[in-house]
Amino acid sequence: MDSHIARSAPGATLRGEKDVPSPGRAGGKPSPGAGKGKREESPPGASGKLFPGTRAGASGEPSSGVGKPGVGWAARLAVVVPVGVALVAGVWGIGRGSLWQDEATTLALAGRPLPQLWDTLGTVDAVHGVYYLLVHVLLGVAGAGPSPEVLLRVPSLLATAGAALGVAVVGRRLGSPAAGLFAGTAYALAPVVVYHAQEARSFALVAAAVVLACYLLVRAAEQPRRLRWWAGYAAAVALACLLNLFAAFFLLAHAVTLAACRVGFAVLWRWAVACLAGLLCAAPVGWIAYGQQDQVSHLDVPTWATAGALVTRFAGGGVLLAVTGVLAGLAVLHRADRAGPVGLPLLALPLAVLPPAALLLISQAHPFYADRYVLYSMLGLSWLIGAGAAAGARLPRLPAVAGVLPVALVAGLGLPAQEQVRRIDSRPDDPAAAARLVGQGARPGDVVLFLPSVRRLVAEAYPVEFRHARDAALKLSGPASGTLAGRELPPEDIVASIGDAPRIWTVSRSHAADADLSSSRDRAKRDLLRDDYRQVRVTRVLGYAVRLYERGDG
Repeated sequence: MDSHIARSAPGATLRGEKDVPSPGRAGGKPSPGAGKGKREESPPGASGKLFPGTRAGASGEPSSGVGKPGVGWAARLAVVVPVGVALVAGVWGIGRGSLWQDEATTLALAGRPLPQLWDTLGTVDAVHGVYYLLVHVLLGVAGAGPSPEVLLRVPSLLATAGAALGVAVVGRRLGSPAAGLFAGTAYALAPVVVYHAQEARSFALVAAAVVLACYLLVRAAEQPRRLRWWAGYAAAVALACLLNLFAAFFLLAHAVTLAACRVGFAVLWRWAVACLAGLLCAAPVGWIAYGQQDQVSHLDVPTWATAGALVTRFAGGGVLLAVTGVLAGLAVLHRADRAGPVGLPLLALPLAVLPPAALLLISQAHPFYADRYVLYSMLGLSWLIGAGAAAGARLPRLPAVAGVLPVALVAGLGLPAQEQVRRIDSRPDDPAAAARLVGQGARPGDVVLFLPSVRRLVAEAYPVEFRHARDAALKLSGPASGTLAGRELPPEDIVASIGDAPRIWTVSRSHAADADLSSSRDRAKRDLLRDDYRQVRVTRVLGYAVRLYERGDG
């Protein structure tokens, strides 16, 4: 008889057989040796409880049963609460009233007809192409309306709730309901997670895809002969990498996890095949994006200060960092029984550390680093926090609810950051404010110039505010030209297009660098303004300067 077959609970019966009195029941006689350590086992097929640490899968293979999905109110609560917390935290302040530049890019590209979107992705932002397609469908169903800010952020909000659910499910399965509850809640309340839950960009969706891949890896390691788990894992790898190519770094973490858990060659081989299948699906996007590397040419080589800022943003600073470190240490040092092939700390620690470390290292040779590219490392840190809190609650002489206290402390210490990430100035710029300045002051016959042309995204995001200001430099719009911000006229034609316009508005960065305005078109614009116009007003808002020029002495 297999060791993982369950022993019958008192009163359990086999199909087709009559209820037979068992020891301890009325009318039953104890068998010889009863009460002396001898136990009776029921034949295969009998119902009853499983041995601790195992749960029979559909194939008969044992799998991790620590989580016991669906068993009792505590197990259900462990996954329901983090989802609710993520939704509440994400909805609070989601309507900031402005799309910053990257979100304006999402609206500008995702709102284009499919043929024009396809043409644009051939020249710019192919790395986000799948995300733009998803938002395109959303806009087609719901429509952007006059205030698209909240609608565009809904996918990230739902993805964050889904990621919190995945964190709780994996924590419960590999640890306990308490570990799942604490980990999922810690993830949902992390300020950096909330920041991206309210962001019309792809990074929250990447994290949701990675946590799905983690869950499928756990199931595949438990039942390595089940093709569906490996196929699902390959699909999750493909989805994560299609949403952002830098998601591929989580595969390094999974490789270390499987090696540390000593799963054996058969599992490693299947994992490698699934990884290859997923990466091949994303390879066409990678090939196109390779030719668009100039999009990240503004990034700098990261330093030790950059690494410190990453730690602070993800794990907190001061007391918060100390509490997070203690909980992570408890999770790693606690010697919990591992029911399945993969242990929670061995899954969490590599995911929390390796992707950021790899990106920082590679960026020493070619700067690619931005902390949002490895947001999914927060999954690993949240599992460490959850496992550490659950381990702390099991320490001798501590009440069972003691694990709640450090998680509550982490949440409380993060409140100032929670308030800050919901403010408009938590982002680099405020295009809505810049657009309002033009909309409130422009008159029919006015001209607007963008310095440089990429600042035209302000008008792409808020076109109504520019209805009285003619874009004199524009030759072909972004959708018509297959570019992000459109194609402008040659320098001499820009001057002719402006003609004798009485007033010109300009939209630029608050303190634009000369290097950013060095193109021949931008030089022509500036020369014209200097020679034929005088500046009568300059207003600076977050990230932008809006200037008004009048002709001559007008």
